[in-house]
Amino acid sequence: MKSFTDLEQSRKLAEILPLESADMCYIKGKAHLGFLYEEYKELGDSVLQEYEPCWSLSSLLRVLPQTVRLVGTSKDSYWYCECVSANNQEYAGFGSADNPVDACYEMIIKLHELNLL
Repeated sequence: MKSFTDLEQSRKLAEILPLESADMCYIKGKAHLGFLYEEYKELGDSVLQEYEPCWSLSSLLRVLPQTVRLVGTSKDSYWYCECVSANNQEYAGFGSADNPVDACYEMIIKLHELNLL
């Protein structure tokens, strides 16, 4: 199961989300995931130039508004995010994917486009 954003998603989220919301990072020029981003933020800008922030599922869930919930269906391994009203009624579903990270990513992109994030 996908546990964190891929490089392309990470770059897009870096334009939208505060970098401090990232909890992992990619090492620039390499195809693999680096260490926890938190540890590198403390080292300063010169070190951070070698890394690109990355978001785990838990960090993506933390940036979503409380009116958004992630729902998975066991029947077909389908995940989606939906906005809910105060009385717990669904009123809009935006993000959907075959894994929860991609569903959250799609929801964040949509909420950003609607200026709701």
